[in-house]
Amino acid sequence: NVLAQNVFTRFDLTKDKRFSLTDATQDMLSEMDDLIYVEILLDGDLPAGFKRLQNETLVMLNEFKAYAGSGVEYNFVNPLEGLGAEEQKEVFQQLAKQGIVPTNLIDNREGYSEKPIYPWALITYNGHTIPVEILQKQLNKGREETLNNSIALLEYNLANAMQKLMRRKKPTITFLEGHGELSEMDVADVAYDLSRHYVMERMDITQTLYIPKETDVLVIAKPTKPFKDVHKFKIDQYIMNGGKVLWLLENLNAELDSMMNPQGSFVAMDYNLGLEDQLFKYGVRVNYDLVKDVVCTQIPLTISRDQQIQLFNWPYFPVVSQHSKAHPVTKNLDAVLFRFAGTLDTIRTKGADIQKTVLLETSPYTKVIGTPVKVSAGEVKQKPVKAEYSGGSKPLAVALEGAFPSPYKNRLAQSTIQMIDTIEGVSFKTKSEQTKMVVIADGDVIKNDIDRSTGRPSPLGHYKYAKQNYANKDLILNAIEWLNDEKGIIAARSKTLKLRLLDEQKVKEEQTKWQLANIGLPILLVLLFGAIYSWIRRRRFA
Repeated sequence: NVLAQNVFTRFDLTKDKRFSLTDATQDMLSEMDDLIYVEILLDGDLPAGFKRLQNETLVMLNEFKAYAGSGVEYNFVNPLEGLGAEEQKEVFQQLAKQGIVPTNLIDNREGYSEKPIYPWALITYNGHTIPVEILQKQLNKGREETLNNSIALLEYNLANAMQKLMRRKKPTITFLEGHGELSEMDVADVAYDLSRHYVMERMDITQTLYIPKETDVLVIAKPTKPFKDVHKFKIDQYIMNGGKVLWLLENLNAELDSMMNPQGSFVAMDYNLGLEDQLFKYGVRVNYDLVKDVVCTQIPLTISRDQQIQLFNWPYFPVVSQHSKAHPVTKNLDAVLFRFAGTLDTIRTKGADIQKTVLLETSPYTKVIGTPVKVSAGEVKQKPVKAEYSGGSKPLAVALEGAFPSPYKNRLAQSTIQMIDTIEGVSFKTKSEQTKMVVIADGDVIKNDIDRSTGRPSPLGHYKYAKQNYANKDLILNAIEWLNDEKGIIAARSKTLKLRLLDEQKVKEEQTKWQLANIGLPILLVLLFGAIYSWIRRRRFA
């Protein structure tokens, strides 16, 4: 006890270390200079699954409190408790303004009824508040797996929000312009989400002398025009000085609208971006091809003269759910929608230790078509031939970490290098500091649709024809978080909790036996102890 009063330590005896905080989270909690208050909106009469989520949130907050002491306080509330219909409506509207939407619980036990609950937390620090959704909704995942993934991400979601509140200066995210990249409206939805925690800028590289170091992450979103060598050099030297880049590239010009012609087909032409040598030096290659996958979404096509429309599977729009389960960018990530994606190859880099991690890849039932590629609407009527779609999984996104070599080493005259070094804030380097980049072989992953009736951007990842919401936005946000994360908080995304489920069939068959064992046996043991104790007492004192 004397030792425990003077030395703080905790022991986690669980196999998957579910009660252990990462070193980055512990360091962050020790750096707080003000109180963090967490209000969890998940309270009241809850079903078993949400009750478990509530209990695990309580446990996690107690872990935070153990390291932060009085620096963390929390409270569980039900925002709708005791309110009338009109008051509840006002609460709905107030929470919706903060981006907080309820989850509807459906109860069919005594007639149909819906009950809204809020699996959200409001984290307040220094007068600023961030809402955090603690239930991670996922497509094609069972209820238990979704709940388990949500519990595994509790530390990251809470710690990430706290870290953002503790930042004294917002990081800068810059979207590159000058080569036909996606417009502001094309990336408006994800830019809006990023603007809550980052300074958002757009930069025309053809009009600037260099990319400033103050740019924390550079986003190159679907360029469609060739890069001049001088522009590639600016990007390279930004990387050499520790800059981080999110590359969203595709080499072939393939758009669904191009098929809306009398022939119902088009040939995917090469953009001639000219980035091959630069990316090759960094350890990755974006191929000149299009990938077709049996696991895909649907597109609408007219099937009769009276303009009747029907949905058909479209293998050029793969739905990608195969990803690296260990990397924080894709850990517990839901399915992502790609459109006319190419493939990637990782390249061995001489003299540079670069770690390469494949983040996303197609299903094993894939077919790759090299340039020139003719895309025809008639392909929807062809059933996939198993022998043709046996190419195996193909990489679509990769993360790179390390000290990258410059493709301009030994290529510049000494006079040019001296001239560059005279520019304030710029110096020519042939090898980068330790830095990161993410390369995705599809520019449309970050592109949101535009609602034609309102002219406003649709949510990124929402595919109106299939009426599905894919995890495109989560992918982009996670990638930028990982690129910008200096303290390592995102490592908490890699935490895994093994799902240990009961055998439902065995439960049904042996239900009575285990009820008796859990309820009847303890009572029997107490009675047996009482009888033996009474017999010994009578024998001793008779």
